[in-house]
Amino acid sequence: MDWNDWPVVLWIAATFMSLLRRRWMDATWSACFAAFVVFDRLLPTAIPAPLKYMFLIVGVALVVTEVLKDYARDKKSLVTK
Repeated sequence: MDWNDWPVVLWIAATFMSLLRRRWMDATWSACFAAFVVFDRLLPTAIPAPLKYMFLIVGVALVVTEVLKDYARDKKSLVTK
């Protein structure tokens, strides 16, 4: 195992830990980033570039959605008098 294999291993481990905790959104975006990293390591002719970047875009969109939901929930819970 080379040092640049660790991102793949860590994203896959994060996906499985999220699945065990039943955090479905976290598992989904972790799997998207893991797929992007795996596809990025393959030859360019093995997988089309749009498919590779689709996983990256979906992962980023899911993270942004989750952050915005948390922000809205926290903003709503602040009580200002």
